[in-house]
Amino acid sequence: MNRILFQINYDVFPDKREEYIQTIKELESYMRSHTDHNYMVVEDKNKTNSFTEVYILKDEAEFDGMEDEMDDTIYSLTTKILSQYVVDGKTRYSTFYEVN
Repeated sequence: MNRILFQINYDVFPDKREEYIQTIKELESYMRSHTDHNYMVVEDKNKTNSFTEVYILKDEAEFDGMEDEMDDTIYSLTTKILSQYVVDGKTRYSTFYEVN
């Protein structure tokens, strides 16, 4: 059983940074209390306002079920982040499988 690292990368408008930080902290807190996902948000040390949402998932089943777990709160916060804070609404997704 290989773990999966799933990342969502994006840049945030500099003038929206503080609002974004508040919203992403709300999402992170909600995710930790309402899902079993290992989830965190990090900022690129060398590029201010470039953030990555990181999921470490225990297996393919957890990865496949992520979308099904998206309730109204997660959907609302995610939509807010993409529509109000992310530059041009552009995200980059990466999926990595653990080597055994």
